[in-house]
Amino acid sequence: EAKSTGYGASGRNGGWVSSDYPVYRKTLEKRHGLDATDNLFKELANAIDEIGQISGQIAPKASFVKSGTVTFARNKAQERRLKESADSEHFWKPAGELGQLIQVTDLRGGLFNPQCATINPFQLVLGLANYLESKGVVIAEGVFATQTNGGVLANSSLVKAPVVIRASEAYSNPGREFIPLYSLMIASEALSEEIWDQIGVKDRFTFAEGTHLVNYAQRTADNRLAIGGRGASYPFGSKLIEEKEMTSSVHQSLEIMAKRWFPVLKNVKFTHAWGGAVAITRNWEPYVQFDKSTGSARLGGYAGDGVTMSYLASKILADLIVGRESNVTNLHFVNREIRKWEIEPLRYLAVNSLVKLSGIADKEEARTGRPSLVSRLISPLILR
Repeated sequence: EAKSTGYGASGRNGGWVSSDYPVYRKTLEKRHGLDATDNLFKELANAIDEIGQISGQIAPKASFVKSGTVTFARNKAQERRLKESADSEHFWKPAGELGQLIQVTDLRGGLFNPQCATINPFQLVLGLANYLESKGVVIAEGVFATQTNGGVLANSSLVKAPVVIRASEAYSNPGREFIPLYSLMIASEALSEEIWDQIGVKDRFTFAEGTHLVNYAQRTADNRLAIGGRGASYPFGSKLIEEKEMTSSVHQSLEIMAKRWFPVLKNVKFTHAWGGAVAITRNWEPYVQFDKSTGSARLGGYAGDGVTMSYLASKILADLIVGRESNVTNLHFVNREIRKWEIEPLRYLAVNSLVKLSGIADKEEARTGRPSLVSRLISPLILR
């Protein structure tokens, strides 16, 4: 660990233990077939329950609670899009019914998916680290690791092992195999029960607005509102730039969004702000790869859905390493080649244009109530 345990995405994410996958179900069915798609979502649902069991045993402070997730619509275009995307995992609830769960302004209804849990991610990773150390595992903090042909170069020392796993996600050297996109978050001061009574979310389900630009939120165990989203620009050449984690314009837009949803937050202070990079492959699918002949393994590309996916990917990789065939080792993304991104500067221009255009599409739909023309143009390019 180059910094300290939990410094990366494992400790700084939005706390969604979700069955969501970066690629839409209908797209997956076209790419890989109905059976492969069904198998994937079955294993994601199983993974959520397994994470809950593990969390209860080794990380009770993570406050794991499985109460689902809500994606709500606040204009006609969002309502139409969400209704069309309803499936066997996502159930449409009209405004009257959904309003009993969450009291958002201009609510038109939304999708409910029971396969999602809420956690404190930092407490989960700390609990896991403490458990592993109690079993004799050594976690070397403050050590910058680089994979080499002979093993791992850790600071100035070469560490050799029969199997070397690269699980550093966006903090790896991406080449053209993935890009780092920054996802930023803010959290409010602890809110009173009177304020939460006017918001809802009694059971601490996760929630988001059905916009094109990604957003996500939760009610924390200590009664804060934590909300995150995209919007920070992609750095040229896929270079990690720490300053982008604190892009003030994105943090401000998240606060504006939260107060637009819930006017009762008008005078509430947002006391915490942070961010980090997630890794996205060109076709938005994760990867799990193991070369038995060299002992080289890698996994990643979770595109912001990493809490459940990183657990599932690790479970797959463990089976591959010990040579055990299982239901998860046959999932469609295992040992598949990674589709490469376009070369620079095309990548820089395209990705940042898509981020900007997604925001424009949301403003267009909020203003007109009609599906965005901009969105229709960019959707085929995103490959989701």
